[in-house]
Amino acid sequence: MTENNGRRTPDSSGGAAPDKSIKDTYELAYEEQLRKFTELDSPESTQPVPVVNVMGRNYGEHPNLANRSGQDEPRRTDRPRRKRPPQSGTGRRKSGKKKKNTRSRQDVHIDRSQPLQFGMSSSRKKGGEAAVKKKSPVKRVLLILLIIILVLIVFLQVMIFRYMFKVTYRETGERNFTTASLRSDDIMNILLIGSDTRDSSERGRTDSLILLSIDGKRGRTTMTSFMRDCYVTLPGYDLDGDGSYYGEGDKTKLNAAYVYGGAELLMDTIEYNFDVAVDKYVYIDFFAFIDIIDAVGGMELDFTDEEAVGMQDPMREQNRYLGNEYGTDYLTKGGKNVHVNGNQALGYARLRYVGNADFQRTERQRTVLNKLIQTAKGSGPLTLDKFASAVCSHIETNLSRWEVYKLIYRVPFILKYETKQLRIPGDDEFSYGTGWDGSSVLAVNLPSVIETINREIYE
Repeated sequence: MTENNGRRTPDSSGGAAPDKSIKDTYELAYEEQLRKFTELDSPESTQPVPVVNVMGRNYGEHPNLANRSGQDEPRRTDRPRRKRPPQSGTGRRKSGKKKKNTRSRQDVHIDRSQPLQFGMSSSRKKGGEAAVKKKSPVKRVLLILLIIILVLIVFLQVMIFRYMFKVTYRETGERNFTTASLRSDDIMNILLIGSDTRDSSERGRTDSLILLSIDGKRGRTTMTSFMRDCYVTLPGYDLDGDGSYYGEGDKTKLNAAYVYGGAELLMDTIEYNFDVAVDKYVYIDFFAFIDIIDAVGGMELDFTDEEAVGMQDPMREQNRYLGNEYGTDYLTKGGKNVHVNGNQALGYARLRYVGNADFQRTERQRTVLNKLIQTAKGSGPLTLDKFASAVCSHIETNLSRWEVYKLIYRVPFILKYETKQLRIPGDDEFSYGTGWDGSSVLAVNLPSVIETINREIYE
């Protein structure tokens, strides 16, 4: 057992208990401070209280410190004594005021090699910076995306208006028949009129009549070819001049309707005879197809050796129109997936005297049109721009500018639609006949044809 400042402390092996009459130095200092503060709070106290010198151990006289310097001072007993805070396990009391809701502090390793940092701790500071860095790039990305979207919208609008102003618009003339029963708000019928004349004002015979039906509800398009030799009635038109209408003398081939009354009479004739609504048309001359097909870089076609030689006859006329030398683009051999340019593709579409005459000719026209659509689908933005510019530059239509605007917006979706092909009349819906002028015509079974149109387009 060892002694320290007059008190006995048990050693590690045990021994006598310490003398409790000898209080700890700091405990005695605390009691003396408490006494002094009590005297200060007393209203009867008018004398200044000397400061206790703690470090010099001058605590004043205490009954248990008789051997220390200082004089005894009477202890006040008129005020209840304050309770002392509980002592720690070591018998030494912590100085300072009691803290509320105190927590045990975890051991923190301090790296003394790093410079001192004031304010926010390094861990919190790094976390805050990480949060800022994590949030800031998202805002920048969203801002960039918004700018890109706005630029694309503006660019798209500029391109659409550029195409719109290339189109030639015509007012719809007088119509005599517009009460066909086959119509739907979900289907837009546009009559594609193709002629081998160089100017629509010449009113030549139409060599291609294709009704393009765009069904937005079902997501499909139907291309219906009308045979040019269909023997039909021209509604409200006195063809033979006898003063009566709708007689046998007022019948003629379908392709002659455009000659007599332009696009309006042609639409009336289709509505009256085939009972299908046609309110819009697009006119294009055959020679414009050369520029349109060349705009997409040509196309691949399948044709026989006989068809390759037969294409030379229409191409002879085309070369004169284009100012080409004799024999330009002639082919003598066919094959599968033969790449052809616009001049050759048009010669193929106009070929009439090889195969099943005009029946196969209309099939070739639908094939070229369908190939053109498929080629445009797989083209890049620059090629599509050339294609759209070429198409809009060569067409005349009674579609309004607003309708063209909406249609251009729909083109990317329409190109993805299912495409169907139809020929009117079908194989079992006509017979060969002779017109009043002695020409060879197709006598059409109109009730059967109307049923086919309703089934293939509207059902």
